[in-house]
Amino acid sequence: MKKKFLFPTIALLLLIVLASITFAPLAARERQFQLKGSLEATQTIEVVFPIGHIDLTGTGTATHLGRYTFLLQAELHLPTLTGTGTATLVAADGSTLFLEGSGQGTPTDDPNVVWVVDTFTITGGTGRFAGATGDVTVERMLDRVTWTSSGDISGTIVLP
Repeated sequence: MKKKFLFPTIALLLLIVLASITFAPLAARERQFQLKGSLEATQTIEVVFPIGHIDLTGTGTATHLGRYTFLLQAELHLPTLTGTGTATLVAADGSTLFLEGSGQGTPTDDPNVVWVVDTFTITGGTGRFAGATGDVTVERMLDRVTWTSSGDISGTIVLP
């Protein structure tokens, strides 16, 4: 009777050990960090209708970045308030994250204010963010009189 239970028990234990050896390194290789913080920015826009060329510079404080700088270059299709562009996040220690993405502006009740949501994919980085992937979302209110923005930044940084 003992022999009947011994073989299945050993087989099950071997299977568990094999599974832990196979899958543990995959989980150990990748680290994820939640990004959350604030953003204050100023932008310039050069219009060659129907396209606006945007240069935005901002600063804020966020988890895993500390005090950071946000730089965005984008092309905005003015009739639809949709755009595409690239951005760089520079962390307090000088490490960078490179971003590519798109944005959508939505008019508000105030004709001088636009709600902007930019969604980015992290395409790499330098320093402690070398090889990074993930996603970043910037949600901000844009004052079209002063060309200043205020909002939040969030996302996930995945490191190898």
